[in-house]
Amino acid sequence: MEAKEKPVPRAAVIHDLCSVGKAAMTNILPVLSVLGIEACPVPTMVLSTHTGGFGRPVMEELTDFPGRCAFHLKENGVEFSHIFVGYLGTLEMVERVGEFLSLYPRAEVLLDPIMADHGSYYMNFDDAYGQAMGRLLGRAHLITPNYTEACLLAGLDWKDVCTKEQLLFVCQRLEALGAEQTVITSVPLPQAEMSLAVYEKGRLQILERQAAGRAYPGTGDLFAAVLLGRRILGDGLFAAAEKAHEFVCRCIRTGDAWGYPVRQGVLLEPNLRYLWK
Repeated sequence: MEAKEKPVPRAAVIHDLCSVGKAAMTNILPVLSVLGIEACPVPTMVLSTHTGGFGRPVMEELTDFPGRCAFHLKENGVEFSHIFVGYLGTLEMVERVGEFLSLYPRAEVLLDPIMADHGSYYMNFDDAYGQAMGRLLGRAHLITPNYTEACLLAGLDWKDVCTKEQLLFVCQRLEALGAEQTVITSVPLPQAEMSLAVYEKGRLQILERQAAGRAYPGTGDLFAAVLLGRRILGDGLFAAAEKAHEFVCRCIRTGDAWGYPVRQGVLLEPNLRYLWK
């Protein structure tokens, strides 16, 4: 009797989709596919481009799609081992995605609460949106906020430089709010303004890092995708975070070396083969 092959892991990716510019699903789907994971797109919004550098894009919100999609998939016996929750955009979409997650209670959820940076909300978000995102923390097995988002979710003041003691307190607050595992990006430690914090079961580990080069759109999406992929393949949280960071840095350095236009987003394609290195 022939041995049965191990089923391919299947992950739903709830995020926005841009026609041009490497961000959101454009980064996430190829990463997961290269790592041997079936990536199933569930778009929350479609855009002509991402929002950084091309002017105001054409946008179509798909508020009803995630919920209707989930019901149709469940009717057909489709299951997910993992769910990646990214950009949602509206309070109504947060509610719809909560319903999606309710239909898949056994799936492990990564939540990337894309809503703020550099100490404040993005222009289309406010405290009401932040509180709605906070209510999803209890649904998530792993969250990947940047430092600003972590402070907002934890209900703490943001500072342009933070100590390791303050960072630990932020992580503990997020854990108390329901986050099982937390990886915080762009942590502004003294002399290491782009550090990573990895927190699980009361233990904080820190990767002290400087900026790798120019600031490209889409690096957060890329980091979270590699992190999730490596976790699905069995890496520990800290090892997965380290590999995700190294891959993003490689893409940044390649873009800088090639003089790649920043507005096009992080230069992903020439580096996909290195995901298995």
